[in-house]
Amino acid sequence: MGNDIVMAHIDYENIRWGFRDYVEWVSIEMIIDAFEDLGNELGELRQMFFYGDWTRRPDDSRVIERRGFRAVNVLSKTYGGDRSDIKMSFDIYDQVKREPEIKTLLIGAGDADYKEAVLRCRENGKKIYILSWGSSIARELFSMTHGVYPLEGRLGLTRRAPKALPTPESLDELSKRCSFIRKLDSLEKALPHVVLNYLTNLLLKEKIYGETAFEVSDFLKVERSKKYLNEYTIPNAKIPGKEVVCVKLKRDDQMVVDALKAEKEETKP
Repeated sequence: MGNDIVMAHIDYENIRWGFRDYVEWVSIEMIIDAFEDLGNELGELRQMFFYGDWTRRPDDSRVIERRGFRAVNVLSKTYGGDRSDIKMSFDIYDQVKREPEIKTLLIGAGDADYKEAVLRCRENGKKIYILSWGSSIARELFSMTHGVYPLEGRLGLTRRAPKALPTPESLDELSKRCSFIRKLDSLEKALPHVVLNYLTNLLLKEKIYGETAFEVSDFLKVERSKKYLNEYTIPNAKIPGKEVVCVKLKRDDQMVVDALKAEKEETKP
């Protein structure tokens, strides 16, 4: 589009929450590639800044730095709330004032919280483009910016089809296991760790895997014995000195592969 110098600022915590809405697994490499490609289409991409709590995802931050970009660490609140939007907004404005040679900014977030940052960029004669999940982009950003790009389109992702929750009576053992694997897949895309107690409470609310906490725990005990789950512990954020058990899918296990592949087939038009 031109020879303007482009700087990209990406709210990775914001972007990551969208992973759960798509069938395919989304990696940090894919996100970097999408922003890098668009940045170079818009002009001369000089640098990209990815904002997130990298103490929770150190491997992702290493990939970002290895690719020559910046992983800006913004610690989450004690119980998980994100603070990236404030830090990123101030950094964008500081850069606009400090480096007048920068003509174009690419923002990786669609929240209305970034409206003020966008306005200040415009007031300083900058071009602003948005790359984020299409369904999450605030309406006013479409008219306030110079271009909006849906991230799912750039990545070629398949959105999960909305479905009515099945009833316990409609699920046999295999169907219930597939449903559980897909639920865990969705949680892993959005969270750094899936804590077993949190998972138990979440499943209990759905009433598919048991009517009581005991029944849900019994269901999880059976599934954990099937060996398609990895278990590990992390420090308990609420009780210093204690640990909590977390679970994650073994993505090369055939049961996991089959369940996720079947979901992808079901979402095809």
